[in-house]
Amino acid sequence: MNTKSFLKKLLIVCLIFSNQAFSKTLIISDSHGAGAFGNELAQLLESRGENISFYAFGGTKVIDWIEGNNLIWGFWEHHTGGIDRRDSNRNTPKLIELIKIHKPSKIIIVQGTNMIWREQTPVDPENIRFLINLTHEAGAKCIWVGQPDLNPSSDDAKRWNLELQHLFEKEVPAQGCKLIRSWAFTNYPKNTGDGIHYDQIPEVGAKLAREWAQKVFSLILEEN
Repeated sequence: MNTKSFLKKLLIVCLIFSNQAFSKTLIISDSHGAGAFGNELAQLLESRGENISFYAFGGTKVIDWIEGNNLIWGFWEHHTGGIDRRDSNRNTPKLIELIKIHKPSKIIIVQGTNMIWREQTPVDPENIRFLINLTHEAGAKCIWVGQPDLNPSSDDAKRWNLELQHLFEKEVPAQGCKLIRSWAFTNYPKNTGDGIHYDQIPEVGAKLAREWAQKVFSLILEEN
C-alpha cells in the first residue's frame, strides 16, 4: 500500500471514530422510557457507538419539559459510560437546559401517553411546536416517538387517544420533525395489564416493549 492510499484510509477511519465520539443523542421520555422499552432503545443506540443521555420521567406530557414541573411517578436517568440512576421524585428537567448541557446532534422525544390520561388543553399544539422548535434552534435532528397502542378503559380516553394521533399527524411532520407512529405497529392485549404500561402485562409485557423499541430503532436508522 502506498503512502497516499494509507493516509486516505487512515483519514476515513479517524472521521468515523470522530463522528461517534462527538455525536450526541438526547432522549426525553415518559414512563415508557423507564421500563423495558427505554432500556432496549438505549442499548440499541449504544450498540452503534452513539453517545446518549436518556431522561425518562413518569407522568410527563409536553408542558413538563417546557416548565420543569415536579412529578412523583419516578424517573430513570442514563448516560453512556456514566450515570445510571432511578428515583421517585425530582423536577422534570427543561429541554432547553438539557440542550445547553449536552449540545446534542439528535433529539428523540417520546411523548403522547400522558396527554391522554392527564388534562388536555387548547395549548397542546402550541407546546408541541415549541418543543420541536427548541430542537431546530439547537441544530439537532428531531425525532418524535408517539404513544404505542394503548387499551384505555373509558370511552373518553379512547376518543382522546385518536384525537392525539391526529394532532401528532398534523403538527409534528409540518414542523420538520420525523414522526414515528408507534400506535401503528404495536398491540396492547385486551383485558390485561393497566392499559398503559407494557411492563405491566403479565409474561409477555417486557417482550412486547422490547419489540416496540426495536421497530423504533429501525425507523431511526432510516434517518441516518
